[in-house]
Amino acid sequence: MKQIWLFIVSNIYRLIVRLISRLTGRGAGKFATILPKGQHYLVKNYCGLYNFYVDTTYPIESSVWLGGIYDIVTTRFLRKVIRPGDVFLDVGANCGALTLVAASLIGDGKIYAFEPGAAIRDRLQTNIEANEELKERVKVIPLGLGLTKSQLFYHEDENYRGNGSLHISYGIPVEIVSLDEWVLQENLNRIDVIKIDVEGMEYDVLLGGKATLEKFRPLIYFETIELFYPEKQHKIRDIYEFLASLGYQIVRPTSPHLEVNFAGNYPANSVAVPASKFDRLKIQSARFNDNLKTHE
Repeated sequence: MKQIWLFIVSNIYRLIVRLISRLTGRGAGKFATILPKGQHYLVKNYCGLYNFYVDTTYPIESSVWLGGIYDIVTTRFLRKVIRPGDVFLDVGANCGALTLVAASLIGDGKIYAFEPGAAIRDRLQTNIEANEELKERVKVIPLGLGLTKSQLFYHEDENYRGNGSLHISYGIPVEIVSLDEWVLQENLNRIDVIKIDVEGMEYDVLLGGKATLEKFRPLIYFETIELFYPEKQHKIRDIYEFLASLGYQIVRPTSPHLEVNFAGNYPANSVAVPASKFDRLKIQSARFNDNLKTHE
């Protein structure tokens, strides 16, 4: 009887959240943690195409079930910039909510989904295997990306299940490799778009991929939330300045893609765009050439 009532209450809550989302244009993420834990659902036609398994223990999965979409800003951005035939790296893929968004856009392209956390990687693998057409399109990489080949320890956030970060001395051991090392091993001949969400290790990922960025000039969407950086040796500005030194322009992910001020007031996610990808954002290259000079 308890399970029936949970099901009824959860579905009423779902209807309310979807109504609020439609009225406000916001996603369901802020409502996800309220949903009772441990319920299991199958979302059909996720991204209009796929099966997606949900365990409400995990807020990201709960937000998919509640709102039908995860992270509206990121989803809209990926839909804008990914092209059929692209090679896309999803660094910090979690359960695959955004991996599947990319898969719905990439046609005969290829996705490499990096997820070092074993438990949440199983959730990712389950969602890929639930969709026969994704088994060749998406390759799961059980590694973390960093400065160089090493070992770190994965620790899941107990207050936000499914999200985890890498540490020096506590957690579950995981293997780390640099993006440059991995690209050489895979013998890739192109990378078009990269999404990086690694709870404050974005700088390490990018620095370890310097040669790859210089060679392939991918468009990069990366997390820039300041709460991850108080104890870091580097700051968000260091990320911006490193990418600017490679000829990237740093902009906000929503139209009209205004330039980010390196001094502060950072968005939750930022975009590094090379000149070769200006057309994907429909931005005038002349404007960017002028702005780039301000960071030289």
